[in-house]
Amino acid sequence: MPKLRRKFAQWLFGGQTSDRIMAKRFKIFVLLAVAFIAISKLLYLAGAMPLQNFELIIPTLVIIGSLTFYCGSSKSWSYLVKYFGIIALVSVFLIDLAFWGFNPIYVFTWSGFIMVWLVAMKNKLSTFDKFKKLLYRTTLTAAVAILLFDVWTAFGSWLGWGDKSLIGLAAVYLAQIPFTLYHFSSLIFIPPLLGLAKITMKVKVPASVAVRAGSSVRMKSR
Repeated sequence: MPKLRRKFAQWLFGGQTSDRIMAKRFKIFVLLAVAFIAISKLLYLAGAMPLQNFELIIPTLVIIGSLTFYCGSSKSWSYLVKYFGIIALVSVFLIDLAFWGFNPIYVFTWSGFIMVWLVAMKNKLSTFDKFKKLLYRTTLTAAVAILLFDVWTAFGSWLGWGDKSLIGLAAVYLAQIPFTLYHFSSLIFIPPLLGLAKITMKVKVPASVAVRAGSSVRMKSR
């Protein structure tokens, strides 16, 4: 086991250059994010979440969409960054279809998730920014995204099954308020996801140091 742990640590933290290490870490974080989205959907369908609308999908989409990640020279991974929201949500689509079959409301829920992804991509934040700044921006973005998602899906519910009048629409939105408040509880996932992103992308980068001509530099070993 110790040998296996050392090999895993070398694979995760080792690499020939800092660029390659950062690219590797990004790819690992993306794969974890896809897994989080799929697991969140499965737990929600199984009734294992403590609250209705308590989910990881929107927080994960916001974190990945808001941050600028370095993925090296690989064009395929660059495309994955750009279209992550669509690619990651394939698992959600498939799980929905497998459990319930096609339902017209999916047109609004699926497009709502894509809307969340597009909103998050407007941020263009750097993983090297201070944690407090990133936490404020991503939490605010996630809150706005949840509100937009719930307004959009509630409209879809009214359009498909509600009383087709303004009074009926108002009734749908009034009934949606408790579920949106529950949904805001999902913001609790933003700090740990952001912290994981910061830790994953924390890589030592060699830097040049200016010294006077003719002077010597002592190196200390640890």
